[in-house]
Amino acid sequence: MPKRRGRAAHKMPGKSADSFSRAGGTIILPAMEQQVPSIALIAEIALRGGAAGISLLVAGLLLSIRPLHKVTLFGALFAAGAAVYAITAVDPVQSALGPLHIPLRLFAMLSPGFFWLFIMALFDDEFEWRAWMALPLVAIAALFFVCIPFPATERGSKLLHLLIVLALMAHVLILTHRSLNDDLVAARRQFTNIVAVLVPLVCFAIGIIEFYEILDVRGGYGSHAVSAILFAVTAGFAFGVAGIRKSLFPAAPQPPRRANAPNSAADRFDLARLEKLVDEGVYLNPGLTIGELANRMNMPEHRLRRLINKGLGYRNFAAFLNDHRIEEAKRRLSEPETARDQITSLAFDLGYSSLAPFNRAFRERIGMSPSQYREKALAGA
Repeated sequence: MPKRRGRAAHKMPGKSADSFSRAGGTIILPAMEQQVPSIALIAEIALRGGAAGISLLVAGLLLSIRPLHKVTLFGALFAAGAAVYAITAVDPVQSALGPLHIPLRLFAMLSPGFFWLFIMALFDDEFEWRAWMALPLVAIAALFFVCIPFPATERGSKLLHLLIVLALMAHVLILTHRSLNDDLVAARRQFTNIVAVLVPLVCFAIGIIEFYEILDVRGGYGSHAVSAILFAVTAGFAFGVAGIRKSLFPAAPQPPRRANAPNSAADRFDLARLEKLVDEGVYLNPGLTIGELANRMNMPEHRLRRLINKGLGYRNFAAFLNDHRIEEAKRRLSEPETARDQITSLAFDLGYSSLAPFNRAFRERIGMSPSQYREKALAGA
């Protein structure tokens, strides 16, 4: 046998050692070819395992915050969904799970919807669950289940699912950008910057996943790219939540409305200046922004944000304005001399751009419309 190998090698001098071994009937891969698949597999397992571990840790961290708040619940659901996807998206795991894979995969597909609800609850201190908020989750679930009896609809369902997720992520960016100007909580403003990075990554990852599955592509770099992006998203989310979790969420369902003791004499002096401007009716200026108010007080904007947040207990500049405007509205609505004035005129006088936001703000704080409050106040008088 050794002599036959020697003659074969002599007859095929241009062949490699691997080709020679194939000619002899034995397949021996070079060392590099043996290592590359193993390294790629280990890397993907490490990324997915790391993403799952981080996500489960964040879910537990959020659920440990007391009192349990809607924002912590939605954040925990998103983190748990990301963990489930990281584990169950691998074919061998799917096979091992059997029928259990179906509900787990559905839960993972709903995670972008949970992230959308998390952002809405996070940036709205008076967030309340409404039935329409379940529509994206119901639509995603319907698209998932319709593919089971009708496999031919799978491609169209995945495209619609992708469009729904992209719409939710676009709304997330709108919400974070809109709240950035009025937000007085430094932690949430920092988290906004993290969200601005996370959302494009989520969209990119989901786009790769849908493209990967629609074309039925297996192997290659698609799965590794998704694993890397998934790890980056979960790590960024964990960093944003864990580092600032104590100031990220309100301690009670409603934000506080009582002043806290200022930290220094300078804070007390600035707070007195702010209260003087409020007494003069600065909150009645239409379109007043915190930047304009900071200019009037001749102080940096970040310092005024901290002063209103720490000194007066407000988490949002719009809430600060609305509280003072509603108090002034209550006073004017209770005066018999203004009983015949139009509610719309009152809204404009109070600095609102239209009647709708005034009615909404008044009803949220008082529990009735301005006209109902006027009737009740004047009847008592």
